[in-house]
Amino acid sequence: MQMIPCLDLADAEAIVSSALQAAERSASQVSIAVVDGAGLLIRFSRVDGASAASVEAATAKARTSALTGNDSAAAEQAIASGRLALLSLQGVLHQPCALMAGGLVLRSQGVVVGAIGVSGMTPDQDTAIARAGVDCFALRAQDCSS
Repeated sequence: MQMIPCLDLADAEAIVSSALQAAERSASQVSIAVVDGAGLLIRFSRVDGASAASVEAATAKARTSALTGNDSAAAEQAIASGRLALLSLQGVLHQPCALMAGGLVLRSQGVVVGAIGVSGMTPDQDTAIARAGVDCFALRAQDCSS
């Protein structure tokens, strides 16, 4: 039997906390979602003043990354370069997806264990805030494997 790594609530809380700190440093009004490998929500936070649209978008970005195993910006870039079939992804998955920057994959031991999605600012700002969460998780995963 194979043992598959997975995110737990403590991981998700640490990821969101790091992302919130990054958002605070840049005075960004965002929503932050962490999902498991199946795209199901584990932890969510919305900064005061973040738009209502950012709530759904952050979760959809995270879900897209977890289910595709790629950062959500990769889908956006593929569509921009002519791979229009990706526009059907939401229908295929039967779940809201967001094919735009701000969703980053979380991996442990080479396995996709989830993703973080951030929405509310520019694509670069959303991605930078999400990166803070990914970096936190990488440190936690490294500590667990040592």
